[in-house]
Amino acid sequence: MTAHTVTLVFDDGRIARIQADEDDTIYLAALKHRIRIETDCLEGACATCKGVCTSGEYRMDEYSEDALSAEEAARREVLTCQMHVLSDCVIEYPYPSTFSLKAPPATRNGRVAGIETVAESVVRLVVEPEDGDHGPVEFMPGQYVHLGVPGTDAVRSYSFANPPEETGRYTFYIKVLEEGAMSDYVAGPARPGDEMPVTGPFGRFYLRPPGRPIVMVAGGTGLAPMLSMFDHMLAAGATGQPIHLLYGANSPAELFSLEALQDYADRGLGLTTELCVVEGAEGWSGPTGHVTTLLRPEILGSGDCDVYLCGPPPMIDAGTAWLTGAGVDPGAIHSEKFLPS
Repeated sequence: MTAHTVTLVFDDGRIARIQADEDDTIYLAALKHRIRIETDCLEGACATCKGVCTSGEYRMDEYSEDALSAEEAARREVLTCQMHVLSDCVIEYPYPSTFSLKAPPATRNGRVAGIETVAESVVRLVVEPEDGDHGPVEFMPGQYVHLGVPGTDAVRSYSFANPPEETGRYTFYIKVLEEGAMSDYVAGPARPGDEMPVTGPFGRFYLRPPGRPIVMVAGGTGLAPMLSMFDHMLAAGATGQPIHLLYGANSPAELFSLEALQDYADRGLGLTTELCVVEGAEGWSGPTGHVTTLLRPEILGSGDCDVYLCGPPPMIDAGTAWLTGAGVDPGAIHSEKFLPS
């Protein structure tokens, strides 16, 4: 009997991974893993178990069109009491995990392995996991974890900048702020070897199967999850689609990973990068202003593209408003807001 890995993503950002046999419905496969999917009829008639399959192949048993219309099915909405996977899949549910997952998110022991200032007010933090019961964090490129701040009870959230294939160390980019809990740590007493618990992963911001042009907008350390996505695409050989990255910061001195972005293109990723800063400086010849001002119809092509935005809330709001106004399908716009911490 063939089994596949199925990632369940809930509305609050928690995920769960299960193994599902092709003969089992997702509802039954989840139940075998002590995960309860919201259901009612179990006959494909009520739509209570509805989700969206964002990745992978599947088949459906018979169901009522009152529960799942042809238009919904074309959008890859699924009734998981009637769904059988034919490959690894990702399924999103429109409700929080509290109903389905009784155990708290897994926390793994980690230790700081490296701290390096890579740009003005930007620090690269590397954390190595310690051997434990949970194993390495299994995440999708774009997701984040909670990091415990050593010497405090504070917890802060950061996106992985490394790909899922790199399990021996995790890389994060920290924006150093005044009076920020993690900022005070990385700018002051941080030392290699410090204990740093890692909890997660979380997030509905993750790379969808790259099958059409991609547009990305990153503000400041919002570039981090994009780097994870780029590395994953190279590792998976998914280099056939064009990627247009708009990357902005407050000043030229705050831009980081510019050599890495060029290296992605040199290694075969179809990446075009445009830079923008809010305030220019001596020697800066590029555009100034907010990075969303670089959005324009010609980079969207026909509009049949996937768009990823990561950065401060005003950037996300402005970018989303422009994109929807330009006719981009809201379902193709994926975003993650970075909040100062």
